[in-house]
Amino acid sequence: MTELRVRRDDLAVCELVEGEPSRERLGEREAQLLVERFSLSANNITYAIKGEELGYWRLFPAPLGWGVIPAWGYARVVGSRSPSLLEGQRVFGLVPMGTRFTVRPAAHPLGFVDASSHRTELARAYNQYLAVGDEASETALVMRPLFVTSVLLDLSLSEEAPDRVILTSASSKTAYGLAHLRSERPAQTIGLTSAGRVAWVESLGLYDAVLAYGDLGDLRPEGSAVLVDFAGDRALVRRVHEQLGETLMRSILVGFTHAQAEANTSSLPGPAPEVFFAPDEIVRRGRELGQRYDAAWERFAAVAERTVRIERVTAGEQLVRLYLALLEGKTDPAAGYVVSLDPRPGD
Repeated sequence: MTELRVRRDDLAVCELVEGEPSRERLGEREAQLLVERFSLSANNITYAIKGEELGYWRLFPAPLGWGVIPAWGYARVVGSRSPSLLEGQRVFGLVPMGTRFTVRPAAHPLGFVDASSHRTELARAYNQYLAVGDEASETALVMRPLFVTSVLLDLSLSEEAPDRVILTSASSKTAYGLAHLRSERPAQTIGLTSAGRVAWVESLGLYDAVLAYGDLGDLRPEGSAVLVDFAGDRALVRRVHEQLGETLMRSILVGFTHAQAEANTSSLPGPAPEVFFAPDEIVRRGRELGQRYDAAWERFAAVAERTVRIERVTAGEQLVRLYLALLEGKTDPAAGYVVSLDPRPGD
């Protein structure tokens, strides 16, 4: 069974290995799932960069020094000794970049929670699997997990009334999902992106203004502002702080996709940067998130369909190339990547 593993201390080192085989003898109350397909984006690079700190490496254990990056996807139960999960059931949740994984299901009204010992200290949102019937569209598979963070950020930002909201990595799907939500608010939304992506980000029609990173001098300290950083580039965060100074009300760190970015955010002008951790916000928002999310997605679904071009990956070598391109920030922002690694016959 194919599985992609990466070195925890050097994410550019990865290898395809034989992952978990088909298990005829499961332990008591265990179940094995076959990964049908999963989506990949820069968000998965965040999982790798923050794997040790936030526990992402614990989801799917690997040999010492190696890690399996989690991804959001669909899986089907192919073997079960658990009363909480029947063979043939299909679920949505975090899966490995591979073809099979084993869980210890605990019943939940919406599906199940993996109660395996190596996952007990993780955020509930990462251990929960939702029962599904027919799969949603591939665009929804790519966008909906990211859009949850967009909605959470919009809820957080609604507690203030800034004149401007500034989003880095404006071409990222979570960023422009938030820009769509902010279009319903009175504040101006400004996107920051690389020079080569300015035209594409402008074509989305979701930002009031789009600036290249090299044009931050055009970002005037006029009126109150909130910075939402999706890039994880601390040097960029410092430049924005220095440019806006005391007009900056909040500085929110969401993404960590630039693995080599400057880590020091001390002694910055304006507010101290705050880390936004979506699983904690999911718990805090609870019912409010559920009420807001479904209605927000209905309005955003058409935007997602017109902005995302689905690209399918079916071979391990393709997965390696895609992963390295994501790590280097060289993927097409218009593409939505869906991976389906078919198991070999007899596995």
